[in-house]
Amino acid sequence: MFCIAAFIVFAILAIFSATYRPLAAKAWHCVLRRITFRPCDINFGAEMKGKIIGKLIFSHPRLARFLNRWIDWLSCIFVMLSIWSILDVLQSGLNLWVYDTCNPQSAESCSLSGEACGVEQQSLGFAEAIRAGRVGEWMTAPAVQFFETLSRIPDRLKTWQPQEFLSPTATFYRPRDEGKPYGLEIIDPSCTFCKKLTRHMVEAGALENVNVSYLLYPIPSSATGGYKFPHSFLMSSFIEASKRVPRSRGDNAIAPDWQLIERIFEGTTDDPELQSRFAIGMTRLQAYATLLSLLADIGYTQEEVDRIEALASSEEVLQSLAEQRAIVEERIRTIKIPTLLLGGRRFDRVIAPANIKNLIQGSSD
Repeated sequence: MFCIAAFIVFAILAIFSATYRPLAAKAWHCVLRRITFRPCDINFGAEMKGKIIGKLIFSHPRLARFLNRWIDWLSCIFVMLSIWSILDVLQSGLNLWVYDTCNPQSAESCSLSGEACGVEQQSLGFAEAIRAGRVGEWMTAPAVQFFETLSRIPDRLKTWQPQEFLSPTATFYRPRDEGKPYGLEIIDPSCTFCKKLTRHMVEAGALENVNVSYLLYPIPSSATGGYKFPHSFLMSSFIEASKRVPRSRGDNAIAPDWQLIERIFEGTTDDPELQSRFAIGMTRLQAYATLLSLLADIGYTQEEVDRIEALASSEEVLQSLAEQRAIVEERIRTIKIPTLLLGGRRFDRVIAPANIKNLIQGSSD
């Protein structure tokens, strides 16, 4: 085991200095013989131990005696930690490619992931596993997560067709035109990154040149059993309900539910930070009243607002939101919001307007 530890150390040092390359070669020769069940024929391990302990025997005799006794065990620990570190780095890299985050359990904790609101994944802590008698589950969790990541590799390689994932109640920013390509956003009305992606879609001309639809996905919270943002589900209910009530006045060139989303995202002249206040600061009653006011602002009559209010808590709307959640979790299987399907590709983050333009051009060719 000492030879393996020495090879790891000298191999790293050899990258930066040629002085260590002969030692790395000797260590590798010894490792190769060990793993093929042959004894090391150059006595490399004993030679290196002698050099290390010989340098310490006069200056630090206690440390020298300690190493002489325990160096093989310390080498074992070092090798195991090195292997664990390498595997962890490889898995993080695989996660980054598959999920666009190096930590699927907490997507926002990875500094390398793109801009998005993470969907919390349930994880079993050690203390909880002890209390619940689920230590075996805790020990096998990394392997389960690894195989789950492997199972999602085809999702990263496939060509995504947005129209295959449309909600049964899907609406489009502009009336559907079969001559245009399709795009699909997965959004939580309270997620600031969803607002940013939609802005980029506007800047890139996607809402005018693509049949863009959306799925409503209030991000669930595994910690509370509710939602990541307090009023996401309420907002989604009103948006979904507004699809079912024709508007008798206002600009119907743009679908009214899209106008409601725009008002939530961009706010009003008097309240440009409306989305942030929905996420932090509003009570449920205030959020409810604000949604009713926004419906009137975009042209609904009082009678139509009352119908939307009644529909927002109806079984019909609740069922539709459940169906959209099932599409997101069971078919698209994203763990980051927003998610964009466009140009045959999938993006689990905010992407730049220039990239969106390129995707539109590629879809139109």
